[in-house]
Amino acid sequence: MKSRTLFIIFIVAFLLLIYWAESTKPKSFDWRVTYQPESTEPFGCKLFDEMMQRTMPKGYELTDKNLEQLVQDSITSSQHNILILNENAPINGYNKPHQIDSIYKLVRMGSNVLIAQDSFGTLSDSLGIDRIEYTYLGSMFSELQTRRSDTLIWAATNQGPYSSQTYYIQPIMSGAGMCVTSPDWEKLIVKNANTPFSYYDYDEEEYIYTSEKRTLFIQRKIGKGSLYLLTAPILLSNYSITHEPTAQLALRIMNCLSDKPTLRTTAYLPKPRPEQTPQISYISTQAPLLMAYRLALLGVLLFFIFNAKRRQRPIPVVPEPTNHQLEFVKQIGTLYYQRADHADLTLKKFQYLKEYLRREAQIDISEPSGDEESIPQLAALTGYSERHLKNVVSNLRVLERQQHPYLSQDEMTKYINDINNIYNSIN
Repeated sequence: MKSRTLFIIFIVAFLLLIYWAESTKPKSFDWRVTYQPESTEPFGCKLFDEMMQRTMPKGYELTDKNLEQLVQDSITSSQHNILILNENAPINGYNKPHQIDSIYKLVRMGSNVLIAQDSFGTLSDSLGIDRIEYTYLGSMFSELQTRRSDTLIWAATNQGPYSSQTYYIQPIMSGAGMCVTSPDWEKLIVKNANTPFSYYDYDEEEYIYTSEKRTLFIQRKIGKGSLYLLTAPILLSNYSITHEPTAQLALRIMNCLSDKPTLRTTAYLPKPRPEQTPQISYISTQAPLLMAYRLALLGVLLFFIFNAKRRQRPIPVVPEPTNHQLEFVKQIGTLYYQRADHADLTLKKFQYLKEYLRREAQIDISEPSGDEESIPQLAALTGYSERHLKNVVSNLRVLERQQHPYLSQDEMTKYINDINNIYNSIN
């Protein structure tokens, strides 16, 4: 298999692996408690609100009006039940007397008001609650290591078709507890837990642990309506409504508001925090971006298929190089002729002859001491007499030893002809 084919297969497999890893990567959930109507996280309320809009017989809506605005709109308020679902900390506005009065006015006008939050703080005395259990979400998570489940008992006897029932749920979903001894309140949900009841005694400035029984959901009739308090607001969240048996328990709680259209006020919720969504996860949730991402991968794949090979460039036609040796010789000869340096030209010719004989015939005529051996060899090679060759070589050596040699043109011609004859007789 060609290396180009292997390379293309590797790129295709790599792109498919990346796409599979991103598409099958599990979603990263945000476990912060928000109760925001647009949040799909476990402790948001988008799924819960959609479920209530489909299941509440008289209707279910969201509103951003606060308690004072709802009281002023007395006609609308008297025809609706109110749900206030809040975070862990109590609503600060409830500590003001006119906010408490607004709650009571709504109930007296005929609205059922359900307030769900982890703690009611200093409102306990105003609402007739003896104690509120000290708890927070961090401690709930730590209790998961010691408690596998909590037992919640639906103890209501006058809440429509529902009879007493026991629910076994996760400790984090059961929330805090209340200690209620006032006969004005009816206990709807009671929690049996193995851990002691803990609360903060402001007089003693310390936490007190008792064996008192916890109550999660209570009701009090006031005028034409009822006031409900729930210390496990997580039961009214996305996570609760999509899991058994907390979904059944949440529907039972919301059934207390089913006789009229229900308004859930979001006026007291904090501003939603910006969600940090990974880029790939965000792209996968947007159909146009997902299509563009897929087309980009397809484009890269096609690019590798059609361009992942070495392109053969056309080989240019190279013309045969021109032999300029003749022009060069003519130019050099012209220079020597213009200078009229006949002796130098003759000596260069003689130097070339010596080099040629040494390289081609292994005859060295550079020194007179070797003439007894070299001249006979040269005579045998060229066919000239030893006397003639010795005479030519001796004259050229004399010219070579002179400091400022001078030759006429005729003498130069004679010497060069002798050299050429020796050279030609060898070839």
